[in-house]
Amino acid sequence: MKSWRRSRPFWGGLFIVAAGLELLSIPLALDALPVAVMFGTVGAGYLIALVLIIAGMLVWLQPGQRVFLGLIAVLLSLASFVYSNLGGFLLGMILGLLGGMLAVAWTPTSQPAGRLDTVTVRSVLAAARTLTSRVSVPRWTAGIAVGRRCRRLVVPMRRARIEADPVPADASPFAKLREPAG
Repeated sequence: MKSWRRSRPFWGGLFIVAAGLELLSIPLALDALPVAVMFGTVGAGYLIALVLIIAGMLVWLQPGQRVFLGLIAVLLSLASFVYSNLGGFLLGMILGLLGGMLAVAWTPTSQPAGRLDTVTVRSVLAAARTLTSRVSVPRWTAGIAVGRRCRRLVVPMRRARIEADPVPADASPFAKLREPAG
């Protein structure tokens, strides 16, 4: 049972079914079925409750359709606020919204072990240890050596750029952009 529950959005479906049952229970407790025949909005409340129950069951039986069914559950839960006693006194609406969001957000647990987008504290610490084990210089001199290398590369590039394209001192910064007259 546990493996079946983990292979599908179980809790999302359970909350959606609970929302449908709650929305259905209030009109049935009030014996509103004869009124449902006369007034269309009460019938819409029954319809919303039944569709929520069916959507919750389908979330369990077809986990591949979880996004579509979750969005249907969210939209029907919002519609239940208008059509079904303020969404079943807000309880049915909140259960339906929560279940729909859980169904949309659920992802299968079968992920490869070496994923690049999964970063944990242990993996960061292990990467830092391997990096520091490869560097043979003491830690305080490693930063100085990197800084010197960068300065050695940057200073000759600046000198070469200045020598290659001298700009007269009286010229404006936009002198190069203007085309020569003639």
